[in-house]
Amino acid sequence: MLHAIVRACLATFLATRELPAFVRDELHAFLRCGLPAYGVALFTCTTCKKSRLTALCCKGRGFCPRCLGRRMTELAHEWTRFVIPHVRVRQWVLSLPFALRAALAWHHDLALAVHGVAARAITRWYEKKAEALGIELPRTGMLTVIQRSGSDLALNVHFHMLLLDGVFDVHNQFTAFAAPTHDEMLALTTTIAERIGRLCQRRALDDDLPDAERNLCTSLARSAARRGTTAHRDPDHDPDHHRDPWAGLIKARVDGFDLECTTVVRADDRHRLEHLCRYVLRPPLADRRLRMLDGDQVGIELKRPWRDGTTWVTMSTETFLERLCSLVPKDREHTVLYRGVLAGRARRRKHVVPTENGPRPKNITWAALMKHGLGLDVLACPCGGTMKFIATVLDKESLARLLPAHGLRVRALPIAPARAPPQAEFDFGP
Repeated sequence: MLHAIVRACLATFLATRELPAFVRDELHAFLRCGLPAYGVALFTCTTCKKSRLTALCCKGRGFCPRCLGRRMTELAHEWTRFVIPHVRVRQWVLSLPFALRAALAWHHDLALAVHGVAARAITRWYEKKAEALGIELPRTGMLTVIQRSGSDLALNVHFHMLLLDGVFDVHNQFTAFAAPTHDEMLALTTTIAERIGRLCQRRALDDDLPDAERNLCTSLARSAARRGTTAHRDPDHDPDHHRDPWAGLIKARVDGFDLECTTVVRADDRHRLEHLCRYVLRPPLADRRLRMLDGDQVGIELKRPWRDGTTWVTMSTETFLERLCSLVPKDREHTVLYRGVLAGRARRRKHVVPTENGPRPKNITWAALMKHGLGLDVLACPCGGTMKFIATVLDKESLARLLPAHGLRVRALPIAPARAPPQAEFDFGP
């Protein structure tokens, strides 16, 4: 559904928008993702010699469900087996005020600085508890994923941080700590809010931008403010029934800054740990939650109903594509960060990361990920043999000969042409 919406509306959208090159490239690459007409990988069975084709992916970093799903499965698998020690892990989530979201989405260096402020404050909380117990040189570790949107695709830059829920001492022995109290959470959130406020005052953001980048920043601001959407609520929702949304949560809010650390995973529950890693790495949108409606409207089903009973939001295709553009990070911007003992060059890293699984592989093959994530052996042939990779085919002439033999289209579906703006009706009289 996402592919069909973008293919039908992209030309019209780009005709009225001047966007940075990295955003346009991401949108066009997405339309080629998974289509055999743009390239395939050829596999052949070692027993019956039957061949199989697999379309190539776009390797997008913004919104492509296929590519981000692979990234999610691969990183979650690697973190669980080769990075995160066998200790208790707690998820900390920091959400930011609306006024900061558009600035952090465009100024990545500011986003890194804001994350550094929060990370140092939380790490220092652990270290103070350790120093009170007399632990020498306490250190903890952190993995952070910068997420850029909420469930309605509105721009919402926030940080999911997986912290080792305790500290390692000078002898690399781990000591776990209890969850923070409400007063500790309130004090910690206040500290983070004040420090980030001072940081933003010191940073002078350059507003002298080219037109394409200025247009994107305007779209980011509209998306962050959730403009251009209509909420659809559950008719059976009782607005007078007030349930405490913070019930059971370890959470605090100060001046629009939300800090929450309820979710914790035991040291021996590696399956749940991998599930949590997948959650923080999840793509912003699942294709099954999208609907194309009449009148050039797009409907998005929310993953969870909002507190006011909203289960769906609808928006124009123009607003929808604006929100897709807001999900695309600039080139060479890291959205996964490592700190503390889990940092790449940390001295203690080699002493705390898991070693029973051998050295960390450079990358995981597509077939191995499918088998691990979905339990499917995609290299198994019906004859009982095994498919073997032969070559990657990108040449148009080779594809023209190869695709019809496998019942596939040689030409991809065309992008719908741009439409003229609606003409107003003029009354010229009799």
